[in-house]
Amino acid sequence: MGLNNPSLRPKVGIVGGTGRMGSWFGGLLEQFGFEVLRTGRKTRLSPEEMAPNCDVVVISVPISSTVEVIKKIGPLIPENGLLMDLTSIKKGPMKAMLKYSGAQVVGAHPLFGADVAEDHQARVVLCPGRGEQWLDWIAGVFQKAGFRVTILTPEKHDHIMGIVQGVNHFSTLVLALCISRSGIELENLVQCSTQTFKQSLDRIKSIVEQPEGLFGSLLMDNSDAGDFIEQYFESANKLIRIIRSKDRESFKVLFESLKGFFSKEVMKQ
Repeated sequence: MGLNNPSLRPKVGIVGGTGRMGSWFGGLLEQFGFEVLRTGRKTRLSPEEMAPNCDVVVISVPISSTVEVIKKIGPLIPENGLLMDLTSIKKGPMKAMLKYSGAQVVGAHPLFGADVAEDHQARVVLCPGRGEQWLDWIAGVFQKAGFRVTILTPEKHDHIMGIVQGVNHFSTLVLALCISRSGIELENLVQCSTQTFKQSLDRIKSIVEQPEGLFGSLLMDNSDAGDFIEQYFESANKLIRIIRSKDRESFKVLFESLKGFFSKEVMKQ
């Protein structure tokens, strides 16, 4: 199905459609000629008014608010329609969408921010919930736009995101905290930065300029993130012991094992 199916020309409503990701997604759909309605904190149109009049309703609100919004909006969506979310954690929202709506259900996680969404080598994860027709449609939309689509269960998605987002953001914040407590002037660090370290500084700057609630949710609302962060600590302590003891042979063994793991052909994808 997808964009080439003339029977699927839906009217799409986006709850949170005036936010960054909601605005981006609405614009993407409009490029393909779909009618898009948006609701936000300051719009005259409310989500409750919009939902019954749309074929597809997309939830694009902060993670901490997603389930509550689904509870209110889910029952209003026609059973032959689609309820979908754009959040970074999938198990909770998917469970809520299946419970509080009789519509078809798809979970979507664009693996990029709205500011880099024009990179059409970026990836999108889709989690099937209920029904195939609308899953095929939204997969077709993303593929037509040039994005790479991966299909995962909500459980596997959240498990993987425990590393991709949880440990990744945790390690960046630890580096930021370490730098801020080092006593070294930021100006001196910038002046002495290698290209790689400057990229790390730019990454820190990008994170701390965003709402703290986003990263708090990614770290605290995904139980898999906490489990992997514990593993991160164990790995760090192992490396610290090797460094403190100046055990060069153990360091060589560790380094060679990592080289073997990360030299796999899959890294070229």
